[in-house]
Amino acid sequence: MAKQLYDYWFVQFDFPNEEGKPYKSSGGEMVWNEKLKRNIPKGWLCGTLLDIAEYTNGLACQKYRPTGENKLPVIKIKEMHDGLSPDTEWVKADIPENVKVYDGDVLFSWSASLEVMLWAYGNGGLNQHIFKVTSKNGYPRSFYFYQLKHYIGVFKQMAEARKTTMGHITQDHLKQSTIALPSNVDIANKLEEKLCPIFDAIVKNNQEIMSLTKQRDELLPLLMNGQASVNYHLSASTSISFDISVLFLNFTNGNSLYRTISLDYQRFALPLHSKGNTHGTIQEDKRHIQQRQRQGDKHARERFLAFFYKCTSTVQQAAFGNAWCYRGYKGKDISESK
Repeated sequence: MAKQLYDYWFVQFDFPNEEGKPYKSSGGEMVWNEKLKRNIPKGWLCGTLLDIAEYTNGLACQKYRPTGENKLPVIKIKEMHDGLSPDTEWVKADIPENVKVYDGDVLFSWSASLEVMLWAYGNGGLNQHIFKVTSKNGYPRSFYFYQLKHYIGVFKQMAEARKTTMGHITQDHLKQSTIALPSNVDIANKLEEKLCPIFDAIVKNNQEIMSLTKQRDELLPLLMNGQASVNYHLSASTSISFDISVLFLNFTNGNSLYRTISLDYQRFALPLHSKGNTHGTIQEDKRHIQQRQRQGDKHARERFLAFFYKCTSTVQQAAFGNAWCYRGYKGKDISESK
């Protein structure tokens, strides 16, 4: 929603005119800009990304290792992707203020991943290869956030068209960028008033996701080893989705795991079908597993696990699948298995 509003105002140039009507759609005067190679509203200018924001590079945090409890987590590209984790490194808390990161700050990884994000995982210290982006010349956060995201998108498209690696973005790249700047920063500030609550909601939602993810990771081992259980009435009406709907498992009945997921395998996992792990059709696979179970073959569980690993993608999913394959093979409830 925030991006649609931004595009409406600063890409389509339908920001409110003096009468509150969409500027371009209501006949607002447009003039050709030779540098931008397009029409922009009369009075607007051609500028660069350096005109609207400051870009502060992070520290080589390994030089600032903490010696006591007064410390901050180090924000690297990994933390930009996944948030803070037990593997996150630490840095002294007395690093310069301009390289400290707070919720809602705009971060830009100028090498490797090349991405722009709103940080939402608590205070931290910024590592090198990441810019902290802040306002310049009065331009608000939403304006430089989307201008930078648009520039990164174009940069990646150009790299793909040239069949080259994306490399990294330097201050010189930012200096050579070209963007349309409104004649009056008040226009950008008016949009900021509308987008600020949305940005705050994004940050809050990401914080809640991090909290719920932490709870899930703590509860999952307890469910697997039988120290905790799911209420029957809750589990009977709940399905758990694994990795973009590749598989849906409903494990509330006593049937084998194979029977439980066979329908979902037919619907979602056929594109992942591998002769190395399966034996042809679903019916043939089922007969094969049942035959090996009857024979008491100790490799049945491992063979079926290989099939399940093929249909999942993360370590947690594989671990969870391991426990339920064990249940299906042994015919026991998971709380009885080691």
